[in-house]
Amino acid sequence: MTKLIAAMKEPGFSWPICHEANAGKPGRETYEDCPSGTTAGSSSQTGNGWSSEPDQCIRTVDICRTPGQRASDGNQSRVVIRRSFGDRGDSCIQQIATPRPRRADPYYFDIPNKQGVKQRFWFNLNH
Repeated sequence: MTKLIAAMKEPGFSWPICHEANAGKPGRETYEDCPSGTTAGSSSQTGNGWSSEPDQCIRTVDICRTPGQRASDGNQSRVVIRRSFGDRGDSCIQQIATPRPRRADPYYFDIPNKQGVKQRFWFNLNH
């Protein structure tokens, strides 16, 4: 792996492909899936719009469902309220975003098993 990583830094590097394994080129997914009840979204904009890879998990909540719920809705030390719906930002419906978890092994190959069904194998190129 050390030789491969060093070769990747050279100009004109082309990832070696094993045609016999029918694996193709490697893929990369930086982030884990968001937890149930949330959807992936972006927190920053680039010159062309939102960033290409969603880095936040967003949950839409009704913060007015019980008295005092505004102060006690989840772990406020980890969440950032992104925006509220309503003309003056006074709506009970708000979106709460938390950082999306990063994968320990962000690279993968999809390799077919004996039945021809592709299985994903994750790996990491960092030391």
